[in-house]
Amino acid sequence: MSTQTDTRTQSLQLGVQKYLYTSYFVGGVIVAWLVHNIVERVWEGHDAIATLIGVVAGFVAVVWAWRNERFRTISKEIIDELAAVSWPTKQETQTATFIVLVTSIVAAGVIFFMDRFWGAITEWIIK
Repeated sequence: MSTQTDTRTQSLQLGVQKYLYTSYFVGGVIVAWLVHNIVERVWEGHDAIATLIGVVAGFVAVVWAWRNERFRTISKEIIDELAAVSWPTKQETQTATFIVLVTSIVAAGVIFFMDRFWGAITEWIIK
């Protein structure tokens, strides 16, 4: 019984492979949506046919991407690299965002006052 449960648990754990499957699905949906919109604009009034053509195009795109060994290898390498990235914590992101906002506001203020100062000097010289 425990070996059957272990096998079932292992088969459900996809690891980073789930991101590959998800990206193929999302890519297929995007292709289907784009093709549907293009067909609908070219051939107005045939929404059902445009939807069918879009779904078929999305399915074909997913099958092509899955069967193309080079594309699949590149996709897996990208996912492996992204999985190895050490992403910042929420606190680090908030701190960095605050620093960027404060620095941007200070820089905008400095540029504003320098512009006003040099504009006043230039106007004084011209008069």
